[in-house]
Amino acid sequence: MPPSIKDFDIIKPISKGAFGSVFLAKKRTTGDYYAIKFLKKSDMIAKNQVTNVKAERMILMTQSDSPFVTKLYYTFQSKDYLYLVLEYLNGGDCSALIKAMGSLPEDWARNYLAEVTLGLEYLQTKNVIHRDLKPDNLLIDHNGHLKLTDFGLSRIGFLDPTAASSHVSPATAAAASSSLAAGATGFIHCSSPKARGGKNKHAVGTPDYLAPESILGTGQDSMVDWWALGVICYEFLYGYPPFHADTPDKVFENILSRRIDWHEDEVEVSPEARDFMERLMTIDPTKRLGFNGAQEVKKHPFFQGLDWDMLLVESPAFVPQPADMEDTDYFDSRGATMQPNEP
Repeated sequence: MPPSIKDFDIIKPISKGAFGSVFLAKKRTTGDYYAIKFLKKSDMIAKNQVTNVKAERMILMTQSDSPFVTKLYYTFQSKDYLYLVLEYLNGGDCSALIKAMGSLPEDWARNYLAEVTLGLEYLQTKNVIHRDLKPDNLLIDHNGHLKLTDFGLSRIGFLDPTAASSHVSPATAAAASSSLAAGATGFIHCSSPKARGGKNKHAVGTPDYLAPESILGTGQDSMVDWWALGVICYEFLYGYPPFHADTPDKVFENILSRRIDWHEDEVEVSPEARDFMERLMTIDPTKRLGFNGAQEVKKHPFFQGLDWDMLLVESPAFVPQPADMEDTDYFDSRGATMQPNEP
């Protein structure tokens, strides 16, 4: 018999995303715990997410041997839902950790960012771009190590950072920022996935973490993930993302203007950490740290003294200690509820 949702007891909601909720579930025959992502088919179709869901499923299925990617065990469907049965990582996500702690000590941030760097390096060897890297998508396993999740916006291929389409000059970004300030924001919300010249002009990802070239529609290669790593580094150390604002348009304007407040009088970061963020959050992707590959990122002075080979062996500063297997306190459920039409 092929697996179905009837094989699982749905225990409680873990998190709620833009296109579905994730629930803690227990397999009835074995007692094993899983995280099941519920994706409502009608929502997928209405929000043009079918291709993204297929991409996520394919990426998870093909990257199951990686220590940096959440494992996908089963996928099946009912009349109304598509289900992805994933490994349950009981340490919550980095967004909830930041919310609980306010910000992270620099040595914590360094280790976490090193693990994300290894994860991105692995994905890039498989020609995968994540495109929606953010603390919410960095899950903490029972040993305290990170795994990347939520590949709904990811793409396979298009990794060549030397492609001409990925070039964004500061002048171009400044001009676009001026247009935003003047209210000419239509190009960001372009509903058609294809526009002039056949380029993908549709901005994907959470606004705070989008690279300038994603907003402008001039490139979607691996450099967008390195930009996001810089944004995440800032959020780890400061407690909030650098370009955050009240509206998405204002966030876009801040990104394109590269408007970063370093708060030197309030937050103390090492010169190496500051340089690491500066070089990752560089408008021109051809000058961005990581343009010459993950080795360039790993060799940055911010990671000096780090033993890359021992990273996943050593015990991190924070190791989850849940009360029991059904304890989801490390997660911020963000409004997820048990819906009447969901088991």
